[in-house]
Amino acid sequence: MDRLPREAALANCLVITNTSGAAKHKEDVPIPGQYKISKFDVDAIHRLLKSCLEDYEKRVKDFDSYREWIHGQEERMRLCVDTFVKRVVSEREEKKGEDQKKIHRSYEK
Repeated sequence: MDRLPREAALANCLVITNTSGAAKHKEDVPIPGQYKISKFDVDAIHRLLKSCLEDYEKRVKDFDSYREWIHGQEERMRLCVDTFVKRVVSEREEKKGEDQKKIHRSYEK
């Protein structure tokens, strides 16, 4: 579930997540690794949270590229859909052309 980290980042929150599910994959939740907790360690998590609170203005910039990535997703999706539709239409037209050639050949016999 990657919706919550996206919404948090867009609200200028510092995103801290685990490494299970979608968050495990850099392509799904592309945030710096230091904000992904792979092992439950209360002391390490406490240090990270404390540092995030103390250095918020600096650390919030760590998520600038993530916010840009989120904002660009709609356009990337549009491009993927356009490419898919063009490919399907093209393949359909090729198939239609092949079918018409078969029909013409059958009449020539």
